[in-house]
Amino acid sequence: MPEWGTNETEKEPRRRKIQWCLVFLVMAWYLGALVRVHIYPDRRAVEQLAKQYQQSERKAMDRGSIYDGRGEPLALSITMYSVFLDPGVEGFEPGSLNNLTPYIGKEKVQALGEKLDRRFYWIKRYLERSEAEEIVKNCGKGFYIREERKRIYPKGNMLSHLLGFCDQDGWGLAGIELMWNGTLVVPEKMHTGYRGASVAAGMKRESRNRNDTQGLYLTIDSEIQYAVERFLGAQAAEIKAPWAAGICLETRTGAVKAMASYPVFDSNNRSTFKNLKALSNNAVNRVYEPGSTFKPIMVAMALEQGRVKQSDSFRCPAHLKVADGYISDSHPRDNGVMKVAQIIEKSSNVGMAQIGMKMPPFSTYEEMRSWGIGSRTGIKLNGEEMGLLPTADKWYGITPANVAIGQGFAVTPLQLVTAFNAIVNDGILVRPYLVRSAVDGEGHQVYHSEPMEVNRVVSPRNSRWLRGVLRQVVVSGTGKPADSELVHVAGKTGTAQVARNGKYVKGLYNSSMIGFWPANDPQYTMLIVFGDVTGSLYYGGPVAGSVFKKIVDEVERLKGVGVK
Repeated sequence: MPEWGTNETEKEPRRRKIQWCLVFLVMAWYLGALVRVHIYPDRRAVEQLAKQYQQSERKAMDRGSIYDGRGEPLALSITMYSVFLDPGVEGFEPGSLNNLTPYIGKEKVQALGEKLDRRFYWIKRYLERSEAEEIVKNCGKGFYIREERKRIYPKGNMLSHLLGFCDQDGWGLAGIELMWNGTLVVPEKMHTGYRGASVAAGMKRESRNRNDTQGLYLTIDSEIQYAVERFLGAQAAEIKAPWAAGICLETRTGAVKAMASYPVFDSNNRSTFKNLKALSNNAVNRVYEPGSTFKPIMVAMALEQGRVKQSDSFRCPAHLKVADGYISDSHPRDNGVMKVAQIIEKSSNVGMAQIGMKMPPFSTYEEMRSWGIGSRTGIKLNGEEMGLLPTADKWYGITPANVAIGQGFAVTPLQLVTAFNAIVNDGILVRPYLVRSAVDGEGHQVYHSEPMEVNRVVSPRNSRWLRGVLRQVVVSGTGKPADSELVHVAGKTGTAQVARNGKYVKGLYNSSMIGFWPANDPQYTMLIVFGDVTGSLYYGGPVAGSVFKKIVDEVERLKGVGVK
């Protein structure tokens, strides 16, 4: 009997069907995987492919504008045109580089021709449209035009130290441009294109929200700023002073109305950046011994401590032995008995030394710190120095007497004028500030600054008395050159020897004038200082006091409110 089952002939067709089914299932799975990869690609794979097949290029950042307190533009970004090369596009001829010679010079053309291993090269940036179009037309395929934003400063070198400057790509490097970079900068855009095609052709341009663009409004008054810069610079050039600084504050608020530094540079002209000394903002970067301009502050501290009274008198000989040294006046003579007011008016070193020796070093040190000496003001300018104030444990021997006449420690011009302003402002120390407000592209205010009172350092009574004394300094004392026919001026001059390597250099001085006006209702407090002055003209009154007067007269004429 035959076996139950299927013979070999019947098994063969079934085996083939199974094989074909398996092949079909494998192909179906494979095709499904391909579809899935295309529709839902793996993020890591996409990023890797993008790196291999795309190229990206940064565009110069746009920035918000900067305005003065009147709304006059101080820093703007304008549209310019730049030419770039993509040597990888079809039709580019290396020989066309020779056509660039009239525009960038033979050396740069040769250097460019030696590489050409990338897909993007800047040829020339920030051009007028007509010049950019001329280059592209004359050079042929591979050359393209890119629209960019360029930072300009309409007032030239005015306010250059304060505003600072940006790099080629619109990033702030100094001054307000640096310190307020996060507010001013518009988020940069990336332009992406496929490799093998021009970035210009494959560019993806992102839309810009108007709220991106922001602007800063400063406290600066351009009219006062111009007057300070003009007269400060002219005098510095005349007496060949290596450096100078001028600062004008609004007395009640601490708002900076002018801040000038000499020598100057032009933020629009990068060739002027080579003079590194000119790039320094002496108003906040320079430290120096204040000399006699510090005497009113020292007297204020002595009055507040109760070490002296307004009515006190001191015997003031030509020379005074103090501990291990001697103190003398600039014109040594026996002045007899002098009241505290006369000591300030005549700027007597001998009288001030006696006041200083009555003040305990530790309490005086702490008092100076409370006035802001030895600390940054926090004005938000890069490179602001702290000054130099030795700790009280180092105040031995003649040091207290030296400190009383403005020696043995160092301040920045901004520190000094801020401290002095407290005397003028009824005894209240206010923090100086530069930025009034910030707005977005729609004009909505996103930041607003208010005057900030730090602390009271002088009583109203002592403040009023000192203001009267400082008026007499200008009427009959060392500050006569600062007196104005338009408005009552008050203040104090300073003529300080310059120290080098721990010793005072003969014939080298810092000449200064610090004061305020109108004397009976102060609106402005100002410091003018010329550094490292040599020659026969170096006293603070003739050098700085005369400039102080010119600035006051100019400001009063401009405002039309000068009355004496």
